[in-house]
Amino acid sequence: MILDATAGNRTMWKHKNTENIIYIDIEKKLERKPTIFADCTNTPFLSESFDTIFYDPPHDYGRDDADMLGIGKIMLKQFKVSEHRLHTYYGYKYTPNRISMIKLLYGANKEFNRILKEGGLLWLKWCELKLSLNRMLRIFDNFTVLMIISVTDPTHTMSKAQTYWICLTKEKREATQTTLG
Repeated sequence: MILDATAGNRTMWKHKNTENIIYIDIEKKLERKPTIFADCTNTPFLSESFDTIFYDPPHDYGRDDADMLGIGKIMLKQFKVSEHRLHTYYGYKYTPNRISMIKLLYGANKEFNRILKEGGLLWLKWCELKLSLNRMLRIFDNFTVLMIISVTDPTHTMSKAQTYWICLTKEKREATQTTLG
């Protein structure tokens, strides 16, 4: 089973309704409603429920999603991207400052470690708008980085910062041995 932990309007998915993907988001005013309204830092799922989690958190703070409407029009003109980009939702209202963004990332790290199966994959999208990739990866210290893919599409970075997709894995825990004295 796959979890999209910050589904937004599902703009990254070619097929918007797939049986083996559970879409969650906390935002009530989305064009495409999630499967479940839930906070990615406190989900209703049982431990080790998912094989794969996709996570695209807010990469910035102190902004409002309404600000993105103007940027969307500029992006359409400058990069000749499709109309769907105007309806992208970033979740900025949940990260009004640096501390709130870092708390969100730490909370997601803890929750994903709980709900992802051992050996499962966490696909994490990150744009270095306010926090470097290395700093962000230190937050996800429960996981091992398998691969880092640089995104070259300028509409993902607004030509300001580098964006990445990072594939991490939840390491299998070693069985602890107990010795009787």
